Amino acid sequence: MSTARAQAGHLPGYRLARLMEQAPVACSAAVIRGGEVAVTGGSAPAGTLFQAGSISKPVAAMVALELTARGQADLDADVNDLLSSWRLPGASGITLRHLLGHTAGTGVPFLPGYRPDAPAPTLLQSLTGSPPATTAPVRAEPALRDTFRYSGGGYAVLQQLVTDCSGLPFAQVAKDLVLDPVGMTASTFEQPLPAGLNSAAARPDWNTYPEAAAAGLWTTPADLARLVRALQDCRAGLPSALHRAVAAQMLTPHAPLPERGEWTALPLFGLRPPDSAGLGMFLAGEEWFSHAGGTRSFCSMLAGSMAGGSGAVIMTAAGSPRLMFRLMRAVSDQEGWRRFRVSGRERASSIPAALRSLS
Repeated sequence: MSTARAQAGHLPGYRLARLMEQAPVACSAAVIRGGEVAVTGGSAPAGTLFQAGSISKPVAAMVALELTARGQADLDADVNDLLSSWRLPGASGITLRHLLGHTAGTGVPFLPGYRPDAPAPTLLQSLTGSPPATTAPVRAEPALRDTFRYSGGGYAVLQQLVTDCSGLPFAQVAKDLVLDPVGMTASTFEQPLPAGLNSAAARPDWNTYPEAAAAGLWTTPADLARLVRALQDCRAGLPSALHRAVAAQMLTPHAPLPERGEWTALPLFGLRPPDSAGLGMFLAGEEWFSHAGGTRSFCSMLAGSMAGGSGAVIMTAAGSPRLMFRLMRAVSDQEGWRRFRVSGRERASSIPAALRSLS
């Protein structure tokens, strides 16, 4: 009996479990209902690791915000005053707050990672665009400061900043400040994935990301659901593993989103797109927060309500987001998340714009 079928009895008539059972690739999900995490399972065994891709960013944002809450970094200090091993070109007036909210004017929007059979650069080589890095150097463009510009490169700078401020490797700081306190015991930012964990990965082929804060987190839906719950409790003023300021910064709008972007295709899948960015998380008004992530081999998405303790995490071993969106739509339909879904009329009217954004 598969995990999905075995656990479907806990969620009577739950279409998500059936869809996962029929999926052509490994997938797994966790659903949050009334503040409780109900792991629905999937076509992958419990404990299977998935590469989170850009969902690494909100987790990394929590790491940085926890560091500031402990007085080891200043959210509004010039980043070059916090960096010691490297300086961000063009960064006068650029702060950690800018990096977290994608308003630093930094380039390198997406990071492709490196195949196992190819040499991977160090983080500093990636930042400077030095071989064997295949991406451009990360630099700030002052004219673009304070305008939303999605930047994996900015989160690579964040990773180096955390290391410089703490004196410890980023993966260790993340484990100490966020992963362990929240209960994400199966998760790691170590790159490449430690050999002892290879057998736990949902598929045998994946890329290495020296820019771990941007795309290198390995985790499970259950672990990410614990993170969502910690953030919800933190925002509600309930006991949480996170400092109160973390939720306040992440779930308060920092910058409006431009009309074009990968989120503009969400209505095609019946999901309401975000309209602003907090520090590390995308926001849909005062009702929902979310983030998606994709790599060559994985696509995932998390979503949580600002109040009421609802949410879900979908993780798939698929290089295309279609299955991920289909599964998230199944959750929203089943749970009756009306404010997260779009109506048929809204969906139809959004299709032309969404198609243009994909061209």
